[in-house]
Amino acid sequence: MASQNGNPAPPATLGGQAVVEGVMIRGPKGYAVCVRRPDGEIVCHSERTDGAPQARTLPIVRGIFALGDTLTQGMRALMWSAQVASGREPEQPSENQVRASAAMSLGALATFFLLAPAVTGRRAEGLAKRLRLPPRLAGVTEGFTRVGMLVGYLRTIGRLPQAQRLFAYHGAEHRAIQAYEARLPLDTETLQRFPNAHIRCGTSFLLTTTVISSILYGLLGPMSAGRRVLTRVALMPLIVGLSYETIRLASASPNPLFKLLLRPNLQLQALTTRDPDEEQMAVAIAAVREAVALHQG
Repeated sequence: MASQNGNPAPPATLGGQAVVEGVMIRGPKGYAVCVRRPDGEIVCHSERTDGAPQARTLPIVRGIFALGDTLTQGMRALMWSAQVASGREPEQPSENQVRASAAMSLGALATFFLLAPAVTGRRAEGLAKRLRLPPRLAGVTEGFTRVGMLVGYLRTIGRLPQAQRLFAYHGAEHRAIQAYEARLPLDTETLQRFPNAHIRCGTSFLLTTTVISSILYGLLGPMSAGRRVLTRVALMPLIVGLSYETIRLASASPNPLFKLLLRPNLQLQALTTRDPDEEQMAVAIAAVREAVALHQG
């Protein structure tokens, strides 16, 4: 599809994330990251990505690919932004560095938000058995533990000064994307009219996966510690795919029921976003413009 001037049409929607002193914006054909240097200059970098194979368009499966792209592109942008923000001449990390860092991040998330609550759930099963309570209560306990750990983790890191600056750029990224998707002028005055929360945020994705996994694990019922860990790992791709489709459907549907169901997702973003200043919004605007230019060739 092309625009009236013959160039490819810009993407209807964009995604992104906050990086060190900057914002990364991505679309179907690549991503752009803009960072403010210590001297105040905004430096941008963009990269094209390979075209989407057929598997990336299949429901459920596309969510797994989307998570992989988010982790690898996000890690590459984070490494690049850290160098620029420190005043160094940026060097592109190797693919092995990016994949290793992304794998470590995914492993840490899985251990903290998946396996640790599973151990708690196993102990809750033993307690429920001794007290002659319904075994299904253990699954509920695991779910509440997972949600509690997520909220506690976000509250804890949100107190760090470095995290607060990152969260302000996170808010700027959300505002810039909302202004772009509303087809409004990309300037700081326009961005001030939008909220910090966005329905397709990664925080929303984390909470959605937490809720869906808690439901699935509760349906499985009691099991041994080994089987519990194996099922949690084996079901991860399905949970990721279901969570992606849930958020995708809710963000595109005008049905108010979806908005109501995902309201906790938006409320949770109060922990991962802060009100950005004009300089941070300017960086986010530059990243959106760079990403759109990349997609228009």
